[in-house]
Amino acid sequence: MSLVGRFVENLRWLKRSSILRLSLLLSAVFAVGMAISVFVALTLGQDALERRVDATLTALAGAAVLETAQATTASMIMRSPDDLDGLPRPFGRAVERGGGTVDLEHDFLRSDIWRVLVSRDSQNTPVMVAVPLEVSSQAQEVLGGILWTTAGLVIVLSLIIGLVTGSMAQRRVQRISATLDQLAAGDLTARTEHHRRKDDLDDIAHQLDHTATELERLVAQTRHLSASIAHDLRTPLARLRAKLEMLPDGAARGAALEEASRLSAIFDTIMRVARIEAQQGRDGFETVALEPFVEELADTFGPVVEDVGKDLKIDVSTPGQVQADRQMLVQAMANLIQNALVHGGSTITLVAQGQSVGVADDGPGVDPAQFDEIVKPMVRLDAARTTEGSGLGLALVRAVSERHGARLEFSAQKPTGLRVILNFAKL
Repeated sequence: MSLVGRFVENLRWLKRSSILRLSLLLSAVFAVGMAISVFVALTLGQDALERRVDATLTALAGAAVLETAQATTASMIMRSPDDLDGLPRPFGRAVERGGGTVDLEHDFLRSDIWRVLVSRDSQNTPVMVAVPLEVSSQAQEVLGGILWTTAGLVIVLSLIIGLVTGSMAQRRVQRISATLDQLAAGDLTARTEHHRRKDDLDDIAHQLDHTATELERLVAQTRHLSASIAHDLRTPLARLRAKLEMLPDGAARGAALEEASRLSAIFDTIMRVARIEAQQGRDGFETVALEPFVEELADTFGPVVEDVGKDLKIDVSTPGQVQADRQMLVQAMANLIQNALVHGGSTITLVAQGQSVGVADDGPGVDPAQFDEIVKPMVRLDAARTTEGSGLGLALVRAVSERHGARLEFSAQKPTGLRVILNFAKL
């Protein structure tokens, strides 16, 4: 995968990771809270500074006599509110408001920020007092810079911690998800191999491993039981057939032998399904080119189809290659052809399109609501009960598709018929 492809895949992972999104959301909430705290702290600090300066100005005015204490210096201005000659115009507007902070465009007496207050002197005469806030403002700016820098570092650090923590948790979730995917694909030996018990994710992983172990045991018992029953009954059936063959020729003998053969075929199919479901891994898989594969099937089964008065056709459209167990794939296609011979119409079509292969017919078809039912073992629809069959053909096809990780797709043909496809394309 290219660097761009990996980057895009990572972005998709970030988008789909609920744990990582939650971690980053909490980090973002913390970051916003930190920024609000700094802003409030600076605002309250500025208000506290102004109140303290106002208290100082009130004390200075109350201890002075305006007539003797008038001054216009770089450290303090004390004048009558009616005598503002020589002062910048913003001082007048501040006096009209009763005081406030004056922020000048240019320095006045070496300061561009003044705090103005209108109060009364010791003789109860109105007086305007102003002091520069240059030093205090600079200190406030330095403090604000320190706080914002610290907040920025803390925010970045919290986001990094959130990203790392979320990534670690997401990897654990991915391990659990990968194990579930393996189990769903039929690998009942898959485990998370997680032994720590520190939090809820560890508990989930442990429970998943325990559940998978029990599932593997139960499935193995079920498969072994069905295979054992089928195997154990083959011997009595063989003996029964041998005794039937010793009977005199007649219609009853032929019917009995036919039923014995049908029972033997049913048990053989059950054992084949059990063997397919029990296999794991990719042993026996090879590259199968679908076009020559369906041509070989047509050569093999064409005479059989013609013998029952039906036509066998091939529908090939840009066929590809698949990784498959050829013998299993032949078994599945043979069962589909047999199903079409019994239940289909006059034409059977072998289909190979892309990474899909299957069989289509022009028979009466199947109600789409019944698609999930017909793949179950021993299930036969009402319309099929008047014909021969065991209800295991499509169950074997389903077992082969699951063994290969392929999708078994059913669809209706137009105007009538059924189309059954094994789709090997990646999900």
